[in-house]
Amino acid sequence: MNWLKKNKLLVGIGLFPLIVFLGYKYTYKPHKTIENLVPVYTGNAIEFLQKASLDFKQWNTNIIEITGQVTGIDTKGITLDNKIFCQLKHVKKLSILSQNQKITIKGRVVGYDDLLEELKLNQCILK
Repeated sequence: MNWLKKNKLLVGIGLFPLIVFLGYKYTYKPHKTIENLVPVYTGNAIEFLQKASLDFKQWNTNIIEITGQVTGIDTKGITLDNKIFCQLKHVKKLSILSQNQKITIKGRVVGYDDLLEELKLNQCILK
């Protein structure tokens, strides 16, 4: 009987670090990046703006991929078709963009301004 008690103690001591390690890996797993996520909508920027203005809650925090014309360039992002502000994940990429250039961008929907009828995206990447 003494041998059985010693083995239970050794097994318990051996499993404890494994349980702690697995708990740590589960708790601190890396965040999903925009590059790896699949968009729920792919298409034209104006068409998506019309869909989002009808029911924004359906699109909020979703990943989309839209194609549109650059109408404004800011220090933190760009404006597509005068109505969609895209905050870029990598601001260094702003130097390769120009006015009236047609681009495809992937980002997360974060807001819609009813007054200005402007959609806001963040973590955007150029495709």
